[in-house]
Amino acid sequence: MTENHHADALVEAIRLRRMMGSSLITDSFGESRWMGALVNTRCLGDLRFKKYGVTPEPQVKTKLLEGKDWAYLVFVSDGVSSVLSDGEVVDLARDAPDPRSAAERILEFVQELGGEDNATAIVVPLAGWGKIHGPDSTRELRDYRRIQAIGSERLRRM
Repeated sequence: MTENHHADALVEAIRLRRMMGSSLITDSFGESRWMGALVNTRCLGDLRFKKYGVTPEPQVKTKLLEGKDWAYLVFVSDGVSSVLSDGEVVDLARDAPDPRSAAERILEFVQELGGEDNATAIVVPLAGWGKIHGPDSTRELRDYRRIQAIGSERLRRM
């Protein structure tokens, strides 16, 4: 169900072009920005861009979750989703003793990797909480990323 509302995503690009025509610019890092400034186009802030198509209007999706087959839902801000993959978020939350601990694991790892944006994680327990287990398929990736991030905080301060 995850979808980032970036200006170059198909649904967002169509919506924005309908309102304003094309105003998508790619910065020197290869990241697409709406009006040359915004990566996300559905957000609560950035009110000065409202007349250009930026909106807090959510994109609503419906999915019926069958009882005990689901353990939790994780809601994250772009400060998390721009740093971690969906698999990493799931693996960090899995087998946590409670939802708060699961959210803290996610946020601590984002900080450890040097996340620079504000980061929010909300973990909602469902009927299968504590009953559904699985392999930690991103453990090696997270260990590698952790090693690569060593010292990056010092470089950012320079």
